Amino acid sequence: MAEFIVWNLQEDVQKYKKYVENCINKTPYHLTEYLLAEEKAEDGYTKIFLCIDGENFAMFPGVIRRIKSLSYMSDLDEELYDMITPHEYSGIIANNNVELLKQILLENIICFCQENKIIYQFHRINPFMKELPEIYEKAGFDVIHSNYQVYVNLEQTKEQIESGYKSNVRRNVKRAIREGLQFEISEKSKENIAIFQTMYQKAMEILEAKHFLYFNERYFQEIIKCSCSRLCLIRSRDDKVIAASIMLVHENVVYYHLGCFDRSYVLQRPMNYLMHSMIMWSKQEGYKVFHLGGGGKSLMRFKEGYSNTRIDYYIANKICAQDYYQRVCENWEKKFPQYADEIFYPHYRYNE
Repeated sequence: MAEFIVWNLQEDVQKYKKYVENCINKTPYHLTEYLLAEEKAEDGYTKIFLCIDGENFAMFPGVIRRIKSLSYMSDLDEELYDMITPHEYSGIIANNNVELLKQILLENIICFCQENKIIYQFHRINPFMKELPEIYEKAGFDVIHSNYQVYVNLEQTKEQIESGYKSNVRRNVKRAIREGLQFEISEKSKENIAIFQTMYQKAMEILEAKHFLYFNERYFQEIIKCSCSRLCLIRSRDDKVIAASIMLVHENVVYYHLGCFDRSYVLQRPMNYLMHSMIMWSKQEGYKVFHLGGGGKSLMRFKEGYSNTRIDYYIANKICAQDYYQRVCENWEKKFPQYADEIFYPHYRYNE
């Protein structure tokens, strides 16, 4: 019979590190340093859920958040919580292909949540683990096909990769080269981190982005300090930083994490050149996949400019305490009736 164990990441870091090193299909989003940084962004704490059966094990890191800490939920009469996977593609990992053990782990997590007033779970499912959506469904989660993810196969030749670009992307990259733009993997200095953070926040304000695309100062500092992160900059001919991004690298895959640019330089096509340069750097360094990810319609159009290779992306959610969840949602809808029809998981955090 499988043994179910729950750890606090802060208290059991070394135990977690020992297990995660032996997992297959792990991503940079499973690394300890990333999870600790994510805690600060989400203002929560991370629990590690583990199922062990003989020599096999399955594991899941979840960030638990206090609902009452939301300004518009301060009048709740008791403490309630929800749980999410860390951004972006963390979720279940294991040391072998143990589908049944993964299902048992999820079922145990549901029971844990029900016993600890964790009323709701939201999981982002790693798109490269194609078996997981079915496992989640068997465990009792609602599984939703959210969108697609875009990636580039770096085992192609440079010419093959560029032939996969849309014609306007190829033109824009050539334009950027003529404009004298330069790409660099930057030193992670306080100055460069501040440049990225300021540019990113300004870009989100201009786009009127959703709240979950904003990150606090601690998040940028901690994420960029991670050994798996790379800070990428594009400089103009006069040496000004006009575009920047954070990549996360792990094993054979490079993940495009966050990016932004100075809109006053849009005609020099800095974002096209930044994405192209990251892809080519990743190939040169010997990685096999460059994962661009997904997004809304305009962002997907941008990413599909570099590759037509797509993979299905699923999310999973589970209401673990129906009465509490309904009460929280009703409380939220009374205060924000204008957002009642918005689709967001969980609904009551839409305007967090």
